[in-house]
Amino acid sequence: MLKRILGATLMAASLGTASIAADTKPTDPQIAHIAYTAGQIDVTTAEQALKKSKNADVIAFAKTMERDHKAVNDQALALVKKLKVTPEDNAVSQSLSTQATKELTTLEALDGTAFDKAYVENEVAYHKSVNDALANLDPVGSE
Repeated sequence: MLKRILGATLMAASLGTASIAADTKPTDPQIAHIAYTAGQIDVTTAEQALKKSKNADVIAFAKTMERDHKAVNDQALALVKKLKVTPEDNAVSQSLSTQATKELTTLEALDGTAFDKAYVENEVAYHKSVNDALANLDPVGSE
């Protein structure tokens, strides 16, 4: 149940770049942590873009990413609280965080159009990766 709700929430918001192995069977608490982590990564990356970019379109995109992913994370946290699920750190969340830290460092070294291009390309790849991974998720105890 939680997988479906969080999965739908994630798909609707297009969160997400770590590769989630097809044979991974995350539990509901792990899925909750993955969802929150993925959303927080987008918030952090958007905040970086808002500080670095001078391009009006990139700034508008980053504001949308920040707003939407904060809202999704707030909804996800409310849901897990209501369902009495405690998000659980896991290898996928850790991989997402590690990859995001590397990408933030790479983006930080760029300026101007090089930054803007790399930021947007990263967001597209990140969302595609998580969407693809979500399509293959089959958590333990799923219906």
